[in-house]
Amino acid sequence: MTRVRAATAGLIAPPVHDLDQDAVDRVRTRLESGMADAATGLPGGAPLEVGLPLLRRARYRPELLGVPDEPFAWRPAFVRRSLGLEIVRACRDRRYRGPAAAAGPVADHALEEWRRTGWRTFHWEPWVAGLGAGARSVVLAEAVAWATPLWATFDWAALPGTVEFGGPDDRWSCPGVDSVHLKGRCEVRLHLGGTRRSLVSVASGRPGDGWRDELAYVALVATLSAPDRTAARVVGLWPDAGFRLAVEVDEAVLTGAFDRVVDAVAVTAGVRATPPATAVA
Repeated sequence: MTRVRAATAGLIAPPVHDLDQDAVDRVRTRLESGMADAATGLPGGAPLEVGLPLLRRARYRPELLGVPDEPFAWRPAFVRRSLGLEIVRACRDRRYRGPAAAAGPVADHALEEWRRTGWRTFHWEPWVAGLGAGARSVVLAEAVAWATPLWATFDWAALPGTVEFGGPDDRWSCPGVDSVHLKGRCEVRLHLGGTRRSLVSVASGRPGDGWRDELAYVALVATLSAPDRTAARVVGLWPDAGFRLAVEVDEAVLTGAFDRVVDAVAVTAGVRATPPATAVA
């Protein structure tokens, strides 16, 4: 319980740094200038969507930036986050004692609503509805495994104010640079009062040496997309490795994030502008 109390106290603590509108405007101006230069070499076609996966690839595996994405096909890994968040929400509302008890009823409710209204709240409803019992149990198990560490990290009853789970991704398009769009995602938003928020981001694997800039990136896109509700901190969870790390957000932290973004766009532009090697017989 000591770790839970510490994690909860860190999430709800008053902001450590001030972040006024002038600071946000300075960061935005510098990002617009740097992005215009970095994106110059991007080939035409669909806009480049920048998110944490691209930032990590550009830093650790740049050779993969030129490899086309595989065609999308549903699998349990693509369901676990949205279903897992709904499971945590149901547990916080005290409808269930824990994720294992909530998973089946929460999934069943989503399918019932889809059959009744035709509206796909999570998009995976038709796929899950067509699964057999064994495959469905795999989907539920993955969602429970994802939700349980998040549920166990904080004392949810002690969180004050409004808690938002999931929701639409934060998005920001750089004025004058139509070829690049920024996308940020967090799992939990806690309103601290005024315009400040604490964000929680859940990642797989273990944190790399760029974890601080990655958490700062979540704050950057959240702040640019809604400058009247700036991020005060981002708490990162890596359940696979048992890590919980946090970044307190100020102008310097956001500057580090946009440096990482500009570097990633420049690296991607360089890779994509290079013709693929031709095999020699």
